Amino acid sequence: MHLSGNIYWYPWEGMGNNCNSYLLAGEKTVLIDPGHVRNETGERCLEKLRAKIKADGFNLEDIALVLLTHGHPDHCEAAGVVAEESGARIAIYHEEEQVLEAVSRMFRIDPVKPDLLLQEGELELGEEEKQNIQVIHTPGHSPGSASFFIPDEGALISGDAVFRGSIGRTDLPGGDMKALGKSVDKLAQLQGVKWLLPGHMDLVEGEDNVSRNLSTIKSFFF
Repeated sequence: MHLSGNIYWYPWEGMGNNCNSYLLAGEKTVLIDPGHVRNETGERCLEKLRAKIKADGFNLEDIALVLLTHGHPDHCEAAGVVAEESGARIAIYHEEEQVLEAVSRMFRIDPVKPDLLLQEGELELGEEEKQNIQVIHTPGHSPGSASFFIPDEGALISGDAVFRGSIGRTDLPGGDMKALGKSVDKLAQLQGVKWLLPGHMDLVEGEDNVSRNLSTIKSFFF
């Protein structure tokens, strides 16, 4: 589903657990959080995503980079399959590499092997048509969770740090409520956020609504 500019939104609409996915079109096509291959109810999550992307004129083979907000399987399990089909590189925040390894052992799934370990700062893609993505370390849901802000689009992809009216859970290994509060503060300081694009549930549109959503979260949870 085309949102604005080069941003496409693929909300999860199945019965079982899976995440929302996002696509950034351009010289380098970027897929953020491809989700499960199959979830706990047996739904073919990746095939559903494939069909939605194709309806917008893209193919998984077009993907040049897979960005992961964190290493939980409902966000990253399909990354290896996408990379195998497209030759895409996989990138995740450097502190989350250990989570990928632990998750593969815990759930007995094929490990996702990142090609790039990100640091906080600016990620520049492309040569002729530059795409800039700000990598923001937002721990709390997991130690190496990251959010991605695309200034040209005014789009903040927050993973499981913040949702519409809520926050990600902190009772999983590596979760930290205090750290998550600091992450929410960090996101609230960003300017020009027109779209809050979370890992689950509905998006938030409009700068005033995004600011109000983050303020409500801060006052209610922290």
